[in-house]
Amino acid sequence: MSSKDPWNRSRKRDKEAGFTLIEVLAAIVILSIVSLVLTSYFTNAMTYSKSNQNKTIMVNLARNALFYMEKQDFDKTVEFFRDKTDRLSADVCKIGSCGDAVSDEGAAYRKAFNTETLSHVLHPIVNGTDYSIDVIYQKGLDENDFRNYLLPVKVVVTRDSGGGPAAPVEVEGYISNEEIR
Repeated sequence: MSSKDPWNRSRKRDKEAGFTLIEVLAAIVILSIVSLVLTSYFTNAMTYSKSNQNKTIMVNLARNALFYMEKQDFDKTVEFFRDKTDRLSADVCKIGSCGDAVSDEGAAYRKAFNTETLSHVLHPIVNGTDYSIDVIYQKGLDENDFRNYLLPVKVVVTRDSGGGPAAPVEVEGYISNEEIR
C-alpha cells in the first residue's frame, strides 16, 4: 500500500479536515435564532395584514351605508334626523324590522325608510363576521347656507363577532339633496 492511499487509516488526519462538534452546535444555535426572528416577523406581518383587511371591510361597509342613505328620500331623512332622533341605530333596527310597532321610534323608522332593507344595511354579515352600523346626525356641522341641501352624518361600524374586539371605524360624510345632484 502506498502512503497516499485514502483508505489507509493509519495516517494522521489533518486538523482542518472537518467541523468539530462545537462548530456544528454553534451553527445550529445561530440558525435557530435567525429562524425564530423570521417566524416572528412573518407572524406579525400576517396579523397586521388581517387587521388592515378588517379595517378595509369596515370602511367599505360605512361607505355602503352612506351611499344607501343618499339614495333615500332627502326630506324624510332630514325629518327623521332633525325632528325624531339623532341616530339611525343598528341596536334598534334589527333584521326584519326597525323598532317596535307601538313606539314613536318604530313608527319614525317605518315612515322614513324601507325597514326591511335598512335592517340588512345596518346589520351586514361579511365572511361570517357580523357588523353593526350606526348613522349619527352631526348637529354641529349643520350650516345655515347648506341646511336644505346637505345633511352631515357620521357612520360608525363596529364588529359584533369574528374574533376579539376591534376598534370601531368612523366615516364622516354628507347626505345630499337630489336637487343639487
